[in-house]
Parts: sequence; structure tokens; C-alpha cells
Amino acid sequence: MQTFSATYYSPGQPLGSLAEAYFLGSKLVIAPVDISVNVADITMSVGGFEHDAFFLAWQDEFGGECALKLATKTDIAFVLAHAPPSLQKQCRVWHQRKRRIHLVWSSLAAITGVCVLSVVLLWWHYDQVVCWLVSHITVAQEEQFGKSVLAQMETDEPLISKGPAFEAVQSIGKRLTKNSAYHYQWLIKKEKTVNAFALPGGVIIVHSALLTKIDKPDELAAVLAHEVQHVEQRHALKSMVDNLGWATVLMVFLGDVSTPMAMITHELGGMFFSRDKEDEADRLGLQALINANIAPGGMVTFLQKLEKEPGANPPEWISSHPDTAGRIKTIQDLISAQACKTCQPLVYDWAKVQRDKVLL
Repeated sequence: MQTFSATYYSPGQPLGSLAEAYFLGSKLVIAPVDISVNVADITMSVGGFEHDAFFLAWQDEFGGECALKLATKTDIAFVLAHAPPSLQKQCRVWHQRKRRIHLVWSSLAAITGVCVLSVVLLWWHYDQVVCWLVSHITVAQEEQFGKSVLAQMETDEPLISKGPAFEAVQSIGKRLTKNSAYHYQWLIKKEKTVNAFALPGGVIIVHSALLTKIDKPDELAAVLAHEVQHVEQRHALKSMVDNLGWATVLMVFLGDVSTPMAMITHELGGMFFSRDKEDEADRLGLQALINANIAPGGMVTFLQKLEKEPGANPPEWISSHPDTAGRIKTIQDLISAQACKTCQPLVYDWAKVQRDKVLL
């Protein structure tokens, strides 16, 4: 029986060990550790600068991440040629991605000299270049990118899309995003940190702990209005380009976010925006509340409440948004300067929302 060589990684062997493996019917057998894995549980993925590192990944019986990294091109060719039928579709996807990536890198190689000059220009005009790059990504591409990131997040932990708390988030969110170019998704994550964040493309995720701190729907509307503006002004996409590099832009165009997904999901929720972007999200979020005829005072009361939280570590939605006292003062001044006579407090059965088992 012909085998292929690989490095075997598991929770017990994080640095990897050399192994030989072979396919036996619907099983992948790994020697000398004598492990047998159902082929249906295996996911193919690629990595490396040119997508030439090939992995077979699965979870063990305890939910631990395991993987085989194929040793050589010969081993990769063998697996691609002899993989069971259930893996053939993944093989075809890999071939398609590889062709696209080779096309991209071939094009980049042809303009190496221009890139050297571009580096110098970028040093002087980085922000403008990032804005230019992002402007060439369509809303549809950005939404697809956000969906890909969301799909990866949901493999780690299912997100909540039902129940009284979700219905309140969705209802208020829809009111704030009427006539938007984005197709928004509203989700709740069972999480102890007080936080909410936006993915590129209009995915808004609210931590359950944040909802427990909210005493009235106007405060939830204020948080959502702020996060929505991070989407509408494309702050989330721009920050990913800033934090993860231009590879993010290439991923959007290539439709491949599998390789650096661990980096992307690690950034989510803890992504910091610049002071200018936070100020813009506050200012335009406040305007969105007024446009929706929602009383804007919740933006002030919620920030004041979180600012007074005891303990050495402030809630994440405060710590990731700098100069909270200054933000509160600015928002109060803006509210005073543009009094909204038609704005009304939101009316919801907030006691019912607070009783949602998601928040308990």
C-alpha cells in the first residue's frame, strides 16, 4: 500500500512529528501513531506565500485541532491524485485558487520595478492609498468577504439569531439602516466581555454581556448606530487593510480567506480604530439616531454607565474606544446643538429582553 509523508500536528504534539499516512477506503490512516480518521471529517487547506503548503485538518474526539502538513510536492501530487471521492471537490477548489493566485503573482512580478517606487510613495501617502484601494472594492465583494469571515467564526462557536434579545437588536438595527447599500446581519455572541463590533460588509455582532448592561432600548440603539457607521464609512475594511496588510485586499478579489483566517478572527472584536474614525462613528451615529427619530441620549447614558464600572480592566467597548470622557462631552455638545423635537424614546418590552436565556 502506497503511503505519503507528512508532519503530524495535534494538541499533544504542537511542534509536529514525522508520519506516514495512507487512504484506506473512507479512512485516513496515520502511522506510527496508529490513528484512523473519517475522510468526511477532513478539510483540505493551503498555506504559504505561494499557497504551496498543503494541509489535511480535522478535530479529534475532544474537539482538539489536528492536521497533517504534506512533506513534498510529490506527496501533494499523490494525495490530489488518490484522494477519496469526498475530497475531490475540495481538490478542485484548491486547483482553482492556485491558478488565480499564480495569475496574480505573475502579474505582480511583471511590475516589480513599479512596486519599489510605490513603497516610497506609500510611506508618504499611506492613508490615501488605503482609501483608494478600498474604494475599488465593491459592496458585493465586501459583503462576500464579511460572510466568509463570519462562516469561519461560526465554526468555532454558533452565533445566536433568535429570541427576544436578537429580535430587539434586529428590529432596532433595521430602523437605523433603512435605505443602506449593505444587507445587514445582526447576531448575538454568548460572551462575558462587554463589547460589540462590526465585520466588513454589514455584519454586526453584539456580545450578550453588553446587553445585560443596557437598561433601555435607546442605549442599544446608540451602540448599534455607532457600529453601523463603522460599516457605512468602511472603517472595518480599512482597519483590516491597516492591521493585516494588503493581503486583505487581494483576498477580497481572489475570494480566498482560508489561509490567514486565524489572523483575521484573532483581530475581530479587539480591533482598534483611530481617534478620527471613532469620532466620525460617534458623530454620524448620533445623526443616524436623529434621522430615525430615536432619542439620542442613550449614547451618553450608556457611555457614562460603562465608564463607572468598577475594576482595573474597563469594559472592552470602553477600552477599545479612547478618551471616553472626551467622547461623552463631545456627544453632549452635539445633542445640545441639534435638538430633535420629533425624536422619541424607543418602546420595547425591555424586561422580556432581559429575561432572555441568552443573557443569563
